[in-house]
Amino acid sequence: MTRPFQTRPLRALVTASLLQAAAVGSPAPASTSPATAAAWEWEDVPRVVAVGDLHGNYDKLVRLLTAAELIDGERRWAGGRDHLVVAGDFLDRGPDDRPLMDLLRRLEAESVAAGGRVHVLLGNHEVMNLFRDLRYVDSASYRHFAPDERDGERRAAASAFARSLGRVREMDKFREFNREFPAGYFARQRSLGPGGEYGGWLMALPAIVKVNGVAYTHGGLNEEFAGLGVAGINRRLTESLQRYLEAQQVLERDRVVLPTMGAEEILAKAREIAGSGRGARGSKRRQAAEQLLAAAAEPILRGQGPLWYRGNALQDERLERDILDRSLELLKARALVVAHSPTISNRITSRFHGRLFRIDHGIGGNETPLALIAEHGETLVLDSATRETTAPVREHPIGQLGAPRSDELGDEALAEFLSRSLIVESRTLGLGSTRPRLLVLERQGEARRAIFKSVEEEAGADRYQHEVAAYRLDRLLGLGMVPVTVLRTVDGRTGSLQAWVEAALDLETAEGYNLRFFETEGKASQLEQARVFDALIGNAPREPADILGLVRGEKMLLIDHSKAFSTSPEVPPHLRGGFSIPAQLAEALEGLDRRLLRQQIEALLARRDAILDHRRVGQLPRPSRPDEPAKISPTAATITDRI
Repeated sequence: MTRPFQTRPLRALVTASLLQAAAVGSPAPASTSPATAAAWEWEDVPRVVAVGDLHGNYDKLVRLLTAAELIDGERRWAGGRDHLVVAGDFLDRGPDDRPLMDLLRRLEAESVAAGGRVHVLLGNHEVMNLFRDLRYVDSASYRHFAPDERDGERRAAASAFARSLGRVREMDKFREFNREFPAGYFARQRSLGPGGEYGGWLMALPAIVKVNGVAYTHGGLNEEFAGLGVAGINRRLTESLQRYLEAQQVLERDRVVLPTMGAEEILAKAREIAGSGRGARGSKRRQAAEQLLAAAAEPILRGQGPLWYRGNALQDERLERDILDRSLELLKARALVVAHSPTISNRITSRFHGRLFRIDHGIGGNETPLALIAEHGETLVLDSATRETTAPVREHPIGQLGAPRSDELGDEALAEFLSRSLIVESRTLGLGSTRPRLLVLERQGEARRAIFKSVEEEAGADRYQHEVAAYRLDRLLGLGMVPVTVLRTVDGRTGSLQAWVEAALDLETAEGYNLRFFETEGKASQLEQARVFDALIGNAPREPADILGLVRGEKMLLIDHSKAFSTSPEVPPHLRGGFSIPAQLAEALEGLDRRLLRQQIEALLARRDAILDHRRVGQLPRPSRPDEPAKISPTAATITDRI
C-alpha cells in the first residue's frame, strides 16, 4: 500500500505557527495539548468586540477600532485586556486587504503585550485565496503587492500563458495576459501561498474561538462539527488545509500546476492526473492529485462546515432551533456569533432569543460600520459614527431562506408529489415527542420539505395512521386546516408524510417573541374551528407549536395528530364547554355517518353529538371558503382507507 507523502517544510511551518499561537494563550487544562484549547478558549475577559466580513475595508476597520477605543490616534493597541474578534472574510471585495492584514498582525502582538488578545478567524474567502480561487479579489488590491513582484516570475508566467494561447498575435497575447494578471498578481499569490509572508499566518488561524462562554465563528455550526469541540474544529480544519496545499506544492514542483492556474483549473488537472498517471513518477503525481481531491472534498471545507454553513443565520427557527441548541450544548457555550450571511436590515441582529448574533451587516456598502460589544453581561451594538450602543435588531423567526418550491400545488398534485418524489435529504427533527424526520423531496427540479412519522404504539394511543386520518377528516369537513398528508414507506418503514408548512409562524414562537400575530378576528374564528376539530377527534391537548399561521394572510393550519382518535366517547376534558360552530362546519358535521368512517367510529360520533348539543350556530362569521357547503357523498373514500 502506498504511504501518504509528506512535505516537511509546510508541516513544520504550520506546527511552529500553531505552537507560537498557543504560547500566548492562557494555561491549558491538563487534558489538552499546548496547541489546542489554550489559544482558543478564554474566560474572565472584561470586554469583547466582534467585527465580521471586513473585506478589505481598511479605513472602516480603523473607524470601528477607534470608536471602540481599541486603538489610539497612532493606530496602536489601546484596548488593554479587551479582546477583539475578527470573524473571517477580511480578504476580497475591497481594495485594501494587505494593509488590513498588516494592521491585524501588528495588533495581535501589541494586544498580547497589554494583556489583551486579537483573535483573527478564518472565513471562506481566506480559504478561497489559499486555494487560488481569486474570483472576488478587488483589482485595486493588487497594487499593494506590485512592488514585490519579481521580473523573472512575471516573464515566466507570461511565456507559459502565451504558449497556452497558441496561434494568437503576440500583441493580443500580451494584452490578454496583463488583463488577466495585473501587476502584483503573482507577488500576491506568492505572499498568500503556504510559504509566503501572509500564507503561513493564514494557515495558523483558527476557525472558532470561545470567549466568556460565547462561541465565535465565520459561517455557523451544526452538530457534526460542534461535537468536535473548539480545539477539534480548529485542528481538523488546519489538517485539511495542510493536506490540500502539500499536494498542490508537489504538483507545482512537477510543473503540472502553473502560476497562471486558478482553483478550478488546478482541480481539473488533479482529476485528469488521478485517472491517468503511470510509472514511478506518475505514481507520485497521481498520489498528490488524489490527496488534493480528497482534501478539497473534506466536509469541514464545504457547505456544512463552519466557514460556509448558513442555517443558523438564515433558516426558519422551527427547523434550526434544535441544531443550534445541540451545537451550543456540545460546545458548552451559551451563544454563537456568526458573520458570512449579510443581514437584510444592514444592522447587527439577534435570533433564537439572543442565542445567536449576526454581525455581517454589509460593511462594504454601509457608511456606518458597526461592531458587537459584549461587556458586563450585556451584548450591544456600537455605532462607529455616534459611538452610542443599542440593542441588536431582533429578527423575525421565520428566517431569510425562501421556501424550496416554485409554486403552490393543489391537494391532489401535492399528494402525488409527496408519494412519488425522490428523497434527497433526511434528518431527525427535534420537535414533538415522536421525533419525526424532516425530508427534502425533489422531482423535476422542484424541491419541497415534508415531515415523516412512523410511530405506531401497540395500544394505539400514538400512531402515524392518525395523521392521515386527521387530514382526510379535515377535508371531508371542508376545513382545509391540516396539511396534505399521505402514507409512504421510507427506509423500509411505513409512516405518514405531511407537507411542511413554509413561511409560517407557530403560536408558541409568536408568544415567545411577544408578537400579536394570532390576535385577529379571522384567526380567532379558525382557532374555534380547531377546538371543534380537536373535540371531534378526541385529540390530546394541542401544543402551541402545533398551531401555525401563514405569515402572509390569515390562513391557519394544524399539525401533529398522532395522539388523536381516542377510543373514549367523551369529549376530552380540556375541550369541554360550549362550541361556537360556523354554519358550514355544523352542516359538514351533521353529514358524517357510519358508512364513511370505519375505525374508532362509535367514539367519534358520540363526541360529535356532545359538540352539537352545545352548539351556538351562526355566532361566528362563515370562514372564507367556496360558496357551496361541503358535500359528503356515501361513495366518498373513507377516512381510514389503507391506514
